[in-house]
Amino acid sequence: MGEAAEGAEGEAAEGADAVRIHMVPPCRLIVRATAGARVIGKQGASIKAIRAHAGAHAVRVLQDELPEALKRRQECIVMISCGEESTLRQAVSMVLDRVFDRSGLPDAADRDRERPHVLDVIVPERAGGGIVGQGGERIRAIIEELGCEVQVSREPLAGIAGHKRVKLLARDRNPIEAALWRLQSTLKELVGTEVLTPEHFELREALLSEEDQLRLKARNDAEAAGRGEVPLRVLLGQGEAATVVGKLGANVARLRDLALVSIDDAESPPFDPAERICSAAQATLAQRLRALRLVLGDLATRNAAIAREEDSAQDRESERTPEGLRQVQVRLLFPGDRWDELAPQLETERQSFPEVTLDIQEPQVVFGQPALLRSIGLSGPEEAVALCGWRLHKALEPWELPEPPPRSERTEEEERPKGKGKGAAELERRPEVQNSQGKGPAGPRIENAMAGRTESVFPPARPREAMPPTTADTFPRAADAYRDVLYRADGGSALGAQPMLIAVRDFRIAKYLASEAGIASKAGVKLLARPSEAGAPAILEIHGPVEAAATACYFVQLQLWLEGALGKE
Repeated sequence: MGEAAEGAEGEAAEGADAVRIHMVPPCRLIVRATAGARVIGKQGASIKAIRAHAGAHAVRVLQDELPEALKRRQECIVMISCGEESTLRQAVSMVLDRVFDRSGLPDAADRDRERPHVLDVIVPERAGGGIVGQGGERIRAIIEELGCEVQVSREPLAGIAGHKRVKLLARDRNPIEAALWRLQSTLKELVGTEVLTPEHFELREALLSEEDQLRLKARNDAEAAGRGEVPLRVLLGQGEAATVVGKLGANVARLRDLALVSIDDAESPPFDPAERICSAAQATLAQRLRALRLVLGDLATRNAAIAREEDSAQDRESERTPEGLRQVQVRLLFPGDRWDELAPQLETERQSFPEVTLDIQEPQVVFGQPALLRSIGLSGPEEAVALCGWRLHKALEPWELPEPPPRSERTEEEERPKGKGKGAAELERRPEVQNSQGKGPAGPRIENAMAGRTESVFPPARPREAMPPTTADTFPRAADAYRDVLYRADGGSALGAQPMLIAVRDFRIAKYLASEAGIASKAGVKLLARPSEAGAPAILEIHGPVEAAATACYFVQLQLWLEGALGKE
C-alpha cells in the first residue's frame, strides 16, 4: 500500500551461513491531521527541509494510505526511519518541532496558555511486555525520573494489525522527547535479542471479518440515508469536565484511544454556559460504550472524593462499593430529529433496568425552533447506566453488535498504569474482552521497516527448539503448558494440522469468544463456534499453528475465568 521505508541495513559476517540484520528501529508517531500538515508544510517545504538533513526518504506522512478507522478519527502517521541513530534523533527532533508548534494558533492568549504535551508512539504489540518491564519497572522509571506520564494502550491500533499506541503526556516537550528515546532504546534492545524482527515493524491493514464487513456496509447505507452513527454525547456540569479531562489530559487521552473524542462548550440556550459536552464518535458502538464506562468511572471517583471531603459516614460506606455498582447520575444527549426512533425504546429500558431512573427532558424551543438535542437523565449503578445508554444508542444504530461487550476486569488504576502496585507486565498479558476495530488477519502492507521485505505478518510458527530465549514478552507458564500439549498432540509438528477443540458450557459464550473477544486477531488464529447437540456442550474450534493456538487457549482460559468472576449466567 506504500513504499518500503528505509531504516535497516544488512551486513554479512565472514564465514556466516546467513545475513544478520542490524536494524535501527523506525520511530512511528500518530498525530492529529493538523500536526501532520505542519510536518509537511506549505507545498512540502517542511518535510523537504527535514529530508535534506536526514535523507531523501527518512520521513513520510501517511494519510491516504491509512485504513478508514484512522482517517475517520482525523489522524495520520509520521514515519521516521534512518540507518544511523544520530540521524534518526535529528530527524525526530525536527518533526517534533512541527508537531508541537503552536505559533499558528490565531489567538495570542491561546498560544501562551499552558497546554499539556501529548504524543502517541506506535510500537509492535509483541514489544508490550518489554516496554512495561518486570513489575512495571520501566514505566515506573520513566514516570519517576523524567516526570512523563506513560499509557500503554490495551487496544490494538485501529485498522492496523499487530501494533498498539503508547501515549506520552507531560507539561513540557523535554520529558516527552526523553521518554520517546527510552522507548526507542527498548525497541532496539528487543531487536538485538531477536524478540522483535523487521517483520514486526511492518504496518499492515487489519482485515475485517465477514460480520464486521456486513455491519460496515449497513452503517454506510444508513449514513447515506441520513440515519448513520449518533455520537455518544454526555452533558457535563461545572467541575465534571475537568475530571473527565484529568491531570495533563490523561483521562481524556484514554478516551481518544477508543474514539474521536472532544469536550466542547455547550451551546446555550438550552444549556447552561458553564456546562460542557463530551462527544465520542467515529468508532463502533462497542468502543463508545467503553468510553462511556470510563467517563462514568471518573465521575464516580469524583463523587467519592467529594464524599471524603464532606466526611459523610453514608458516603464513606458507598465509597467501598465495587466498580460497576457505584451510584452515578449523568445526562445523555440525543438528536431531536431522531426522537421518533428512540421513544419506543424508553419504556423497554425502564422494564429492563428497574434500578436505573430515567428523566426524559421535554422538547425545548430555541429562537422559535426545536432544539437540536434532547437529554435523557440516567441515575443508578454505573454499569447499569452504561448498558442502558448503550441500548438507547443501539435503537438508533441497529447494525451494531446485538450484545454489548462485557465490562473489563481492569480497575481504574490499571487503566492508567503508574508503574506501581500490581505488575504492569502481568496486566499487559491479559486478554482483551471487548471487540476492537480491525480484527482479523493482516491485510495489504501499508509500510515496511525493511526495504524489499514482503513476508506475511503471520509467518508459519517455528518448532520449539527454534524459538528465541524466554523474555518478558513470551507466554506465561499456563500458555507454555498448552503449547506442550498441542505440540505432542500434533506429532511434534508446529504447523497445527488439526484444530484444537474446547468444550464451552453454552453456545452464547462460544460464539462471543469466536466473534467478539479479539482473541483471533491477538493470537493469529481462526476461531469457530459450534452449537451444542444432543445435550453435549458447545465447541470452540481453534485453527492455527501450535504457538498461536497455545496463545489462544490461554486467552480463552482467562476470558472464561472472567465470565465466572463477573457472575455471568
